[in-house]
Amino acid sequence: MSKTNSFTAETRVSSVEAPTFAIYLMLAFGALTAVGISFALHAMYVGHDHVFGTTREVPWGILISGYAFFACLSTGLTIVASLGQVFGIEVFKPIVKRTVLLAIVTIACALMSISLELENPWRVPIYAVLSPHPESNIWWKSTIYSSYLLVLAINFLMLHRGNYKMARIFGTIALIAVSAANLNMKADMSLVASRQFWVEQYMPLYFFTYATLLGCSAVLFFNWFAYKVRGEEPDATITRALSAVGKLMMVLLAISAVFTGWKAYLGYNPSLSQNPEALVYLVQGDYSTNFWFGEVALAVVIPFIILAVSRAKGLTALSTAGLVCLVGIFFKYYDLVIVGQLVPHFHKYNIVNLPQYFSYTPSLHENMMLLGGIALAFTLFLFGEIVFNTPSKDA
Repeated sequence: MSKTNSFTAETRVSSVEAPTFAIYLMLAFGALTAVGISFALHAMYVGHDHVFGTTREVPWGILISGYAFFACLSTGLTIVASLGQVFGIEVFKPIVKRTVLLAIVTIACALMSISLELENPWRVPIYAVLSPHPESNIWWKSTIYSSYLLVLAINFLMLHRGNYKMARIFGTIALIAVSAANLNMKADMSLVASRQFWVEQYMPLYFFTYATLLGCSAVLFFNWFAYKVRGEEPDATITRALSAVGKLMMVLLAISAVFTGWKAYLGYNPSLSQNPEALVYLVQGDYSTNFWFGEVALAVVIPFIILAVSRAKGLTALSTAGLVCLVGIFFKYYDLVIVGQLVPHFHKYNIVNLPQYFSYTPSLHENMMLLGGIALAFTLFLFGEIVFNTPSKDA
């Protein structure tokens, strides 16, 4: 066989094997998703109070952290996609289609995470329609995010059909909707006893910064993942786009370093904070490992060093920085949801037998349900890659 024929045969084999591998990988992640859902069904059958680590004092657990993480991740992906399709920045256009797909996937995972956390999730769509309550933050949150998912789906369909004018319109609507939902998150999360951990005035900017940082991280990691699964290499336009995302990520990491440094400072100077007990517990107490390893090292320092050393070039370096940052920011959202609840609401009144801090440990059911949500993200992403062939140079 000639060299030319040999090369052609190898190309055919790789083009067949890559989709097959993607299908098998999708089925494997789908099986993990099914396992997570089976744990959720069991929890509904026996009762959440028997299998969840949450209590009356700590009503929100790791699944709420997963919801906040995925919701903010989808917000950030929409912001990154809007740079290309709404604001028309040329360098970001090649990654718009895959980024919108990721935004759809992650908001679906957010809705799954919070639905599995509820003991009667079917009540949300039923009573949100039959008895809407416009003064409720939760009603606004569920309504906005449900509408946002629908708008994103239409946006992606328009991109897939090549109707970029309509895609830009729906992309703009999605950006406005998710921005409103993100602004509402502070008020949404401050409803329970953790409110003392959410009242800082910088929180809206905090959420936008970390949402966009999450979006950049996911774009870098999932593009690498997609090309590895396909057995392909990105072309020059994709490479430039990912490098631009990496540079944007470096700027956001510098901003997030300021937020993290301020939180550390407040942890040692609690008198300057509205939530002194929670910050001391986070920075110096039992959750200090989460803070210094997760929020500082993984979410800020290590990704910034990787991007700086690589000069935001090279798909491996970019994807590594993205993955490390994603893991680190999950620590941040976990701490943000949980630690504030651990401070007893009436701790200032010296009530007899009231502990200094409550405790919370995620149960097996909660961890498996969260794993199912993460597996769902990979399942839906691989499904989108296989069915829609997302690489696109236009937006």
